[in-house]
Amino acid sequence: MRRLLPGAVVVALTMGGCAATAAPPPPAFNATDVAWLQLVVPMTEHALAAARLAPDHASSAAVRSAAAAVVPAQEGLLARLKAARDRAGLPAADIHSGHKMPGMVTEADLVALRTGRGAEFDGRWVALLRAHAAQVVVLARGEQASGADAETKRLAGEVGAEGAREEKRLTKTT
Repeated sequence: MRRLLPGAVVVALTMGGCAATAAPPPPAFNATDVAWLQLVVPMTEHALAAARLAPDHASSAAVRSAAAAVVPAQEGLLARLKAARDRAGLPAADIHSGHKMPGMVTEADLVALRTGRGAEFDGRWVALLRAHAAQVVVLARGEQASGADAETKRLAGEVGAEGAREEKRLTKTT
């Protein structure tokens, strides 16, 4: 039995069920690079939106402290991810909007976080951000293994490393 390459897993995870068709990637980018960017940009946007809610909704000092570290790190990565997406010539549209995917903070999750307070918020927030962090680590490995664009692969390494740091940081909040 053949094993799936990590990049094939990234493509399968990101393209399964998507009705949108994409133009061929620019020469330096392959399908894995494109799929990774099309998924990780909105994942990071949604996780950042969730992280920004913690100062006003969390009851735990540990959650507020984790958010204080997560927000600037995610803002910096998001700017670089968007620049890579633009360099690849990809549209800014979220082709995964409305999809329930591992590690994706959904609009429904954000609504629940916006209305939650205290311990309820803290538990939901930590679970969502930990799932996000764990999934970006997996996706980053796939991009590094099967992507073609060297700069995007380096960025994936940084995204994965930050995801691992966040996962460790968030584990300490429980």
